[in-house]
Amino acid sequence: MEDTILNLSSKSGRESVFSWLWGIGILGVKNLPKMGKQLVIQVGVVLAFQFIFWYEGVSQFIPTFIKGPVIFLTATYNDVIPKTIYWVIVFTFGKKIFNKVRTIGLAKTLEPLKKLIPSLKNAMFEVKELANYYLLVGAGFGLIVANNFSSYSRFSGARNKIDKYFISMVISFTIAYFLGEGREHWLFKFGKLSIGDLNHWFKLKLIYNEKKMYLVLSGFVFGLLLDFPLIVLQIMYGGYILGIIAIILSLVMLFSKPKVNPNE
Repeated sequence: MEDTILNLSSKSGRESVFSWLWGIGILGVKNLPKMGKQLVIQVGVVLAFQFIFWYEGVSQFIPTFIKGPVIFLTATYNDVIPKTIYWVIVFTFGKKIFNKVRTIGLAKTLEPLKKLIPSLKNAMFEVKELANYYLLVGAGFGLIVANNFSSYSRFSGARNKIDKYFISMVISFTIAYFLGEGREHWLFKFGKLSIGDLNHWFKLKLIYNEKKMYLVLSGFVFGLLLDFPLIVLQIMYGGYILGIIAIILSLVMLFSKPKVNPNE
């Protein structure tokens, strides 16, 4: 399925983010008859958790020692977008990890994570002077996204809590695992197509580079994780502030080296 998605192309000859996503949508519609039952079950599970644990009229009868962990592990009190991302990860990547643990064990399942640091060092060595620029850009956006996901709450005093930040942890682990598996995932294709679209629409001359994309994604993972101490300290807008500072600092670093071509 993933190979099919990665190889979808535009009929016009130039594949864009839109044509790629459109192709994925068409493929999903075609597979609905095969996946219909599974999809209904998955949606039913999500709606059941929402109905039982979101509405106080029902959840008030559930003991706190049960309600608390379930709300935490099902992202029930999070906003729609992060909650949707969370459940998509659970039913796709989560299912994949669960099956791998059952078949090859936990140690072998987590082996891709061991490749992260060596691959990061290799990418930094090849990109050289601009490596920190790409890491900072990714980290800045990671901090902003983590702060945004953690800021929502149905209760005024429950923002920036660990249960809101849990989704950022899940996303960071997922992306880190993809990075450890290699560069054949949709994350890299999305980056490549995005660069192509920017060049096409704004007449830029950016050159896609997998090492740079690896650094940006690694920085994004670090940014998501860096928001954790800010959550613990209850700094409401800490992720936004540090994220913006990181992005501005990265731009300063980039333009302070005029002799270095970022596309080289």
